[in-house]
Amino acid sequence: MVTTEKNSGVKDMRLELDPPRGVGDLRFGMQIDIAERILGGMPGFVPPAPGERRNKGFAHYESHLSISLDFDSVGIVRGVEIFRPERDVQVVFQGTSVFEEPADIVISRLSQNFRLEIEDDGLNVVAPEVFIGLWRSMLPDAADDVSGRYFESVLVAAPGYGV
Repeated sequence: MVTTEKNSGVKDMRLELDPPRGVGDLRFGMQIDIAERILGGMPGFVPPAPGERRNKGFAHYESHLSISLDFDSVGIVRGVEIFRPERDVQVVFQGTSVFEEPADIVISRLSQNFRLEIEDDGLNVVAPEVFIGLWRSMLPDAADDVSGRYFESVLVAAPGYGV
């Protein structure tokens, strides 16, 4: 994870997708309790409100970024799913911002280096060689339609995930 401070004092965050190792400081194979401490220390973390229950390994941020960790029965992290923020966060894989670039551009760039499995006309896109899956809930209806133009989540997983 890389953070930079803007002139206003607000910190921007950049999360690097680093398959098959993890995302930023979150590493596959680490204990869930350690990973949760990392999530809680990231800029803009919003702790649960009194009485609010959150699933273990889930964190939400002021930017509306959400991160959900997948872990096995003994608490070892094996996947990180990141949900699209509204502002102040870049999620990057090999120089491509997976949420700021239109989905078609992300798909095009990924396909230059990796075999892709594209399902449902591009709602789900998986790059199995690098353990990355991208998702959006809808496709744009027209060229000027913003809805569905961007991915809404990205999953980075450890080798063997889902097997």
